[in-house]
Amino acid sequence: MRNLYAALAMATLLALFAYPLPAAEVAKPTVDPSIYRHVHHVGWVVRDSDSVVAYWEKLGLRGIRQEGIRKFPALSYRGKTTAVSLKLTFASIGDAGIEWIEPLKGESVYNEFLSEHGDGIHHLAFSVPSRDRLDHEIEYFKARGVAVVQSGTWQGKNGTGWFAYLDTAQRGGGITFELFFNPDTPSTSNTTKTENEYPFNKIVQYAILVRDIKKVAEFYQSLGFGGMPVDHNISIDRVYRGTPGRFEMFLGWWHWPDVTYEWIQPIVGPSVYDEYLAAHGEGLHHLAFEVKDMDEAVRLLGSKGAPASQTGGWDARGSKGRFAYLDTEPHGGLTIELLWNAPRK
Repeated sequence: MRNLYAALAMATLLALFAYPLPAAEVAKPTVDPSIYRHVHHVGWVVRDSDSVVAYWEKLGLRGIRQEGIRKFPALSYRGKTTAVSLKLTFASIGDAGIEWIEPLKGESVYNEFLSEHGDGIHHLAFSVPSRDRLDHEIEYFKARGVAVVQSGTWQGKNGTGWFAYLDTAQRGGGITFELFFNPDTPSTSNTTKTENEYPFNKIVQYAILVRDIKKVAEFYQSLGFGGMPVDHNISIDRVYRGTPGRFEMFLGWWHWPDVTYEWIQPIVGPSVYDEYLAAHGEGLHHLAFEVKDMDEAVRLLGSKGAPASQTGGWDARGSKGRFAYLDTEPHGGLTIELLWNAPRK
């Protein structure tokens, strides 16, 4: 009888997540969309940037710019002043920038991240149009219980640049939000656009792995990022590392104008999600890219050193397609997802 009650409880729980909430019941974002609808760049912290960058160049990223060592003599890190030296490398995918950060000297969030998480994407960066607006946004989040964990300045051609990392990681799925003002570039796009090799022309999804999607959703809704519709996903044609897969997960969504955020809580494994949580904890698991021919794209990137680790598909609510995760995680702590959407009839 006890097992029956447990089964009924699980069935009830899954039923609650079986379908997304109706749109009318999902809270709308109240943060400024001119700032938060677009990720200006991702901050990717690694121990050995040369090897990680070389791998991604092999996969097809072009226009990579090595800046070398940048020194920050007076960063504010968790309430104290610290001198930090970083090795920086830049690239872009569509209108989103990539910033590889290798910490060299000094205490910082970067060393902290490597110690607790290992290589991976530490932050998503959002551009603000002025220093005053930066201060306004910092006060907005402070009033909602989110402090700044690290901040600093740099000298640009047209004045002083400012940045601040918000303390969102612990309650928000392991990802930090950065706010910055750069006097040298437009606030809405990355000016170092370049043509990469297929399929790295546009990031269509940022996917973050969490242990408790309900708590994460409540946290971001309290900050004004709106509600998160959640569904219970059981993919079709599941394959995990060459064998039939049985993975299931709760999926939460932010469908913002420029890009989609996917929030994943694994519930049945084994899966690449379980592997990531065991190795790194919560955080940004993959960037997704659309492809025209899934089999061709998997073969192409497999030949460059990125084999498929987990695959599947979907066929529901008038949408049909396939996905494939590529095993790039050993080279910088980030997985690639390929997405193919069947043409609508």
